[in-house]
Amino acid sequence: MRFPYLVALCITLAGAATFWFENTKYQCPIPLSYHIGTIDEGFAISKEDALASIAVAEAAWEAQTGRELFQSEEEGSLTINFSFDDRQAEADSERTERTKLDETKAQTETLRVEIEKLDTEYESRSSSYGSAVASYESELETYNQKVQRYNDQGGAPQDIYAELEEEKRALDREAESLKKTAAELNTLADKINELGQRSNELVDAYNKEVETYNEEYGFSKEFTQGDYQDGVITIYKFSNQGELVTVLAHELGHALGIDHVEDKASLMYYLLGDTSSSPTLSQADIGAFTTLCGTKDSWVLKTRGFIRSVFGQ
Repeated sequence: MRFPYLVALCITLAGAATFWFENTKYQCPIPLSYHIGTIDEGFAISKEDALASIAVAEAAWEAQTGRELFQSEEEGSLTINFSFDDRQAEADSERTERTKLDETKAQTETLRVEIEKLDTEYESRSSSYGSAVASYESELETYNQKVQRYNDQGGAPQDIYAELEEEKRALDREAESLKKTAAELNTLADKINELGQRSNELVDAYNKEVETYNEEYGFSKEFTQGDYQDGVITIYKFSNQGELVTVLAHELGHALGIDHVEDKASLMYYLLGDTSSSPTLSQADIGAFTTLCGTKDSWVLKTRGFIRSVFGQ
């Protein structure tokens, strides 16, 4: 009679093990193999670039946990899709508007630099002009006094008269040069004023564009850029590689079975924070991972790994 009981016990244990495995197979299924599923044409990214970004995202977890968590395989159990919808269309629109803002800002900066350069030139030339005017007026006064003195004496001798005439011509040339310089300074001042007005108009336009941009795109970015469901990560939008890597790293955390954490600085926080091409885990992220995945020597992981190797799951 013992044999039937033994068979029944084995069946019960096998059933319990199967039930336990099926209910926990999405909890830290490491090493988790993945592959690229579909990439909609709307995304400007190749399969190779997508795999490169995924590699950076997985490294964020593996480097700080010291464990091999993910593997790229052609038939990997985790599928990563790129599904184009209104979110990416909006991201593309945002990127276009951001480019316009950057171009306008660059124009204002170029104008600012040019105005500062012209201001410096104007101040230098104006200072030189002021000194030249003062020197001319001093020379003119000396000349007039000399002429007056000779006139009081009944007139200058012929040789002195010739010298005075040459001195007068030199003063006239200097006066003409000063007149030309004054005109150039006026033209330069007009140009500075014109550029200043253009700069003010450009700054006003930029501020209005920023206000419109913030109204359109300045909202809290929840993790709607991607999701994870039943062995499938779907990426819906990204504006740059930093955002893509961050979203991938977040969803890879969900693929391990990790839920959101409360720390705002964490990768697994429910809102998308600062994006980086090299995201890092917070202590909250590491704590959530350790709670779920335990250590390398955890009997739970060893048992699950043995079952997976036996049944090919």
